[in-house]
Amino acid sequence: MAARQIVPALGLDSFSCPHLECGAIAHQTWYKLHVLRHEKESRPWLPGEEALRQLKADKNTPPSVITHLEKVMQRNVFFETHSYTQLNTHLVNIHASRCYSCDRIALWRADELIYPVNHISIAPPTEDMPDDVKADFLEANEILDKSPRGAAALLRLSIQKLMVHLGEKGKNINGDIASLVQKGLDKRIQKALDVVRVVGNNAVHPGQIDLNDDKTIATSLFRLVNVIVESQITQAKHIDEMFNKVVPEHLKAEIEKRDVPKQIENKPSEG
Repeated sequence: MAARQIVPALGLDSFSCPHLECGAIAHQTWYKLHVLRHEKESRPWLPGEEALRQLKADKNTPPSVITHLEKVMQRNVFFETHSYTQLNTHLVNIHASRCYSCDRIALWRADELIYPVNHISIAPPTEDMPDDVKADFLEANEILDKSPRGAAALLRLSIQKLMVHLGEKGKNINGDIASLVQKGLDKRIQKALDVVRVVGNNAVHPGQIDLNDDKTIATSLFRLVNVIVESQITQAKHIDEMFNKVVPEHLKAEIEKRDVPKQIENKPSEG
């Protein structure tokens, strides 16, 4: 089963952390942001490796300063407490949420999640998804909001690659899906694939742009990739694990012998 997920949304008490390293469903604390103008001598800058090296070489540099600069250089967004009292300018329509699980910050412009950039905006890839399929799946997630058509094209490509992992040819999705149905794939999945125009006479080739695609179709494709992996890979894996764990070795041999197709003996004709 794919991990349960709550898509991040403005103002929710809890949702799946948008940081890929976390992803936990966790309580979120919300913050409004106030600003303090930079003076000329303290304008923002991004330190380089040489500046950090020099500070580390100086024994008088407090460890907290080193930690701060390392986080800045990694382009992390984080809170830092100061004793300023004149933060009376509110930055309207910019919000911050803080994940209770990993303590990381997410930034929002109105109701749009703008940081982290490469966040999961749909159901995350199921655990048993093959790596090459997962790469296309995650890349499609990254561009979903900016290019739903591009995301859908990548997902068709991921389905084509998935077919190969399932023992199909991976060249004709229509034929591959039909073959999988014969092997036990739920026919409702095939119907869903037809609805989103993955297969059928009007479908484009995997990886090509279909001008009729939109975010709804792309989002459906994300779900379908997960469902196919769960149906054809995860369930089979769990059954194999249960069989190997529960059934004694001597019974496995008997079962294997039982399931071998019986050969019809050719008796010599009587004459």
